[in-house]
Amino acid sequence: MAKALKNFITRMLKSLLTDWLEDFLILVGVGIILYNTYHHFGETAGNYLLGAIFLLFGFAFAKR
Repeated sequence: MAKALKNFITRMLKSLLTDWLEDFLILVGVGIILYNTYHHFGETAGNYLLGAIFLLFGFAFAKR
């Protein structure tokens, strides 16, 4: 029973660190870039950057 629990926890942590952490860090990075763009350059530049990011994410997800 303990071995099965250990294998389950190991697989769960490996999945978390390989699949989800990468996506989370990408989203945090995009959020920081967008916040700084809106804060320093204004709403128009922030909207253009947001549109470009959505376009790039759309292309990336379509290729998968």
